[in-house]
Amino acid sequence: MLGKTHVSFGLGLSACGITGFTALTNTALSGAELGIFYGAVALGSLLPDIDEPNSLLGKKTLGISNLIKSIFGHRGFTHSLSFIVLLGILLPLLSLLGEKFWNQIPLIVEFSKAFGSVLGAQNLEFFGIGLLLGCVFHLIGDMMTLSGVPLLLPFKAQNYHITPPFMRFRTGGIPDKLITALSLAVFGYLNLELLGFSTNLKGYFP
Repeated sequence: MLGKTHVSFGLGLSACGITGFTALTNTALSGAELGIFYGAVALGSLLPDIDEPNSLLGKKTLGISNLIKSIFGHRGFTHSLSFIVLLGILLPLLSLLGEKFWNQIPLIVEFSKAFGSVLGAQNLEFFGIGLLLGCVFHLIGDMMTLSGVPLLLPFKAQNYHITPPFMRFRTGGIPDKLITALSLAVFGYLNLELLGFSTNLKGYFP
C-alpha cells in the first residue's frame, strides 16, 4: 500500500472502532481526544514503513530509516507482530520517564507540531492506543497486497496474507486508490455522526 492509503485505511477502520465503542459504552470522546487518537493512528499507520528511506515517514528520520533497512530490510521486523509487542512494551515506559523526555523523541516532536500542541500525560493513553492500532492496520493493509508481510518474524520468515490470491493487489494500483477513497468516505461520514454534525444537518433537508 502507498503511505496515503495506509493512513486513509487506518483512519477509516479506527472511526469504525470508535463508533462501535461509543455505541456500546454510551461514552463520547471529546474533539481533542479524537484529534490525539486519530493523529496517533495516522502516525502508527506509517510507522512500520520506517524501514524504507523513501517512505513518507522514512524521509523524516535523518538516516534512522537507512540504518533500519540495512539491518532488517524492507517489510522485515517492523512488519511483524514482534515489533508491535515491543512497541507496546516501550510505550508505557514513556509515562514513567515523563513529558520532558518523551517530547524530545523525534517522532513525537513531529506529531506534536502537526497537532499543534505538546503531548501531555493526560492524553498519552489515547496516543499509545492509537499508535499501536495504526501499526496493526498497516500490517492488515500490507497483508492484502501481493507481497504480504512476515508476520511471525523473527521466528518464521514466511509472508502471510489475509486475502485469497485473486484479491491481492500491487502497491499503487487501482485497488490501492479505491481503498483510499472508500476509507476516507467512511471516516468522514462516521465522524459527522460522532461529532453530531449529521443530526444538525438533518434540519436543513425535507
